[in-house]
Amino acid sequence: MIPLQLSSGVRLPRSYLRMKVSRQKKWLIAGAALLVVLVGAPILRRRLLALPMDRCRIHRFDAAVWQDVARARSSEAVRGCMVDDLLERVKLHGRSRAEIVALLGEPPRSVYFTDFDFVYWLGPERGFVSIDSEWLVIKLDRAGRVSQAKLVTD
Repeated sequence: MIPLQLSSGVRLPRSYLRMKVSRQKKWLIAGAALLVVLVGAPILRRRLLALPMDRCRIHRFDAAVWQDVARARSSEAVRGCMVDDLLERVKLHGRSRAEIVALLGEPPRSVYFTDFDFVYWLGPERGFVSIDSEWLVIKLDRAGRVSQAKLVTD
C-alpha cells in the first residue's frame, strides 16, 4: 500500500480514498432507493389497495355536479368528494329552505335520519375500512333557516 501525502503533510493510505468512494456509493444507492420508495409506494398502494377517496377527481364544490343525480349515485360518488369544500367555503347556516334546494337540489325521500329536514347521500364512508355510507344532514329551525348541517354515517 502506497501512502498518499496531502499538502498539509498528513499521509493517508490509498485504501482510505477507496473507502470514501465506497461510502459515497452507498449513500447514493440509499438515496436512490429512498426516492423509489417515496415515489413508488403511493402508486403501488393505489393499484393494490384502493381506498374510497381514490375515486375523487373533483374536490371543489360545484352545484351543477352535486345536483347531477347520475354522478351522485355512481361509483364516483362526487358528493362525498365535494362535501368538505362545501362545508368549509359555502355558509349553509342561516340559509332558507329555498336557498338550500337551489344550491343542493331537492333530496330524495329518506328513511334515514328522520330528525333532519334534508338528507343527502354522499357515498361510501371515507377511511381505510368503508362499511357504512356518509350523509350530509341539514336541520331547519322554526323560521325555516338552516340551524345545523353536519356529516353522519349510518
